[in-house]
Amino acid sequence: MFCPRCGDPIESNENFCNKCGTPLANINQNTSNKKSTNTKRNVFVGLGLGFSLLLIIFTVVLIVNSSDEEYYFSEQPYISGEEDVITKGDSKPKNKYSTVIVTDNFYEGQKIESKEDADKLIVEDSVSQKSACPKEIKSIEDEIISKYGVTAVNLCELDLEFAKEISNVFKTIYEEYPSLKGELTNFSLVNTSMSESYIAVFMIGFKFATSDSRTTYPWVYKTQILLNTKYFLNSERLESSVISASNSGHFPKNATRYSPVAHEIGHYLSFIATMKAHDVDSFLLMDNTTQEGIYSVFYDRVDGSFSLEMIEEAYNNYKKEKGTTLSIDEWRGTISDYALAKDNEGNYIYDETIAEAFHDVYLNDDDAAEASKYIVEVLKSKLEG
Repeated sequence: MFCPRCGDPIESNENFCNKCGTPLANINQNTSNKKSTNTKRNVFVGLGLGFSLLLIIFTVVLIVNSSDEEYYFSEQPYISGEEDVITKGDSKPKNKYSTVIVTDNFYEGQKIESKEDADKLIVEDSVSQKSACPKEIKSIEDEIISKYGVTAVNLCELDLEFAKEISNVFKTIYEEYPSLKGELTNFSLVNTSMSESYIAVFMIGFKFATSDSRTTYPWVYKTQILLNTKYFLNSERLESSVISASNSGHFPKNATRYSPVAHEIGHYLSFIATMKAHDVDSFLLMDNTTQEGIYSVFYDRVDGSFSLEMIEEAYNNYKKEKGTTLSIDEWRGTISDYALAKDNEGNYIYDETIAEAFHDVYLNDDDAAEASKYIVEVLKSKLEG
């Protein structure tokens, strides 16, 4: 047996990897069309002596690898006849629908004492992979970094005009929501071998680095928006898929090839609102003093309770002001079919309603569905504190 993080040999009865400290027990994988098969959380079955009761309570379930992931799916599955994921160390993509950027690098034993150290490591990981990127794309990456507070941006192979369109999405949203700055660590193209049709993903809690201290704390977690190269490096396919989904009601009306980025930023807005609700300032570093707050946000994102709370508040506001005979599910279904997305167990994914409402308002403003406008107003109120 080997550690899923660093590959070090492990015994079957070990709870932690002796090399990198990764918890090893009961890796819980969710294979629904909402969640990927990446590890979502590990459950500790044994804890070392000396931890306080409070610490034990909040380390029962721990984020370790890729934790909470919000995928945006097309109606049309992507079918590829070839494997187009590059391996680490390649200097060029294997084909035109791949990127040289590797998004899942992991660093152990790093000198990490502050957020500045964590940010520096994320930047170094990003910049070290940019040598083959065109200077025009680098310029757009630098603009997103400097103006909107994203730690690292990697759009290396993206078409220049497409990159400008995506940059304008950030400009439009961040001008209205300046509080977004500072928590998104990565915005990047990503290779994937999955045959699933996801267009983009918002991901919190991706374990990126561990410290060189005796306890390996603090740990660095990335919060990132990743764009599937199979779509974003094939703009004709992306545009066709999005417009088809929009015309059929699967996505909000008037969706474009770049507007799925707004959907993912909608997830990011909801995540920031959840952090505010739990009085959590940052998701970047986990140690003994921050883990309680980070866990509370993570669990909330997993069960969707705060997203549902926002939807219910918006629905009640609408019912009070305008009246409706629609149930809450019928009401949010007026946004798009995807606003009623479910996992394979039949559970609603409430944050998709939030992200779709935001996507709809971004696209259509006053012509957006009433449900979208009311939900976004509640989201704004939560962001304002």
